[in-house]
Amino acid sequence: MMTTDKTTYSAASSCGKLRRMLVWLSRMRHSRGFGVQSPWAYRMVRYVINEHYPYYAYDDLALSYPGLGVVERKMCELCLRLSNSVQPSLVVNFDDAGGAYGAYFGAGCRKARIESVSSALSPVRLSDMIGGCGGRFVARLVPCSGLADQLASICSAARAGSAVIVHGIHSDSNARGIWRRIVSDDPGVVTFDLYYCGLVFFDEKRYKQNYIINF
Repeated sequence: MMTTDKTTYSAASSCGKLRRMLVWLSRMRHSRGFGVQSPWAYRMVRYVINEHYPYYAYDDLALSYPGLGVVERKMCELCLRLSNSVQPSLVVNFDDAGGAYGAYFGAGCRKARIESVSSALSPVRLSDMIGGCGGRFVARLVPCSGLADQLASICSAARAGSAVIVHGIHSDSNARGIWRRIVSDDPGVVTFDLYYCGLVFFDEKRYKQNYIINF
């Protein structure tokens, strides 16, 4: 039984590595800000999204959360860098059962209030929470039946400089459709497609643009 379990794990790990490599190769020409004309977007790609500098908290957080997979660890570290860049008053963190994302957000911005909530949170309550935070916010969303309503509530209460990270934007046809609507319909947003997630930044002064990034 143990041999079978190890074989299954090894096969799954190999498939995961192959999938990550195929994604990376398909986006190779979108690496490190190539082709990004906006100075703000270029800085975001180079120094937040694909920053390789080992942040001060990485080692301690890796010890606290040793069981994270490769992609999940990358996503958590992105959350730290995003929080550090935005410096939000509030982080709305959906469905974080293990607490890792909340810890990484908190390490990026010590002043931020981290609100860990479930996907069952009503859109009205979400809008009130964001509208009452008194400053910038970051929201982390995950695929669920209410994702479109959650995004609509966030957009209605958004203020300049705030950001949303949406997991699994290519996970299924529904998620892809929701992401396409954000990219094409919502005014005053700049979006980054990282394949594993999407980033949405609110700022009506910027030209609407979507960037595909090799993350």
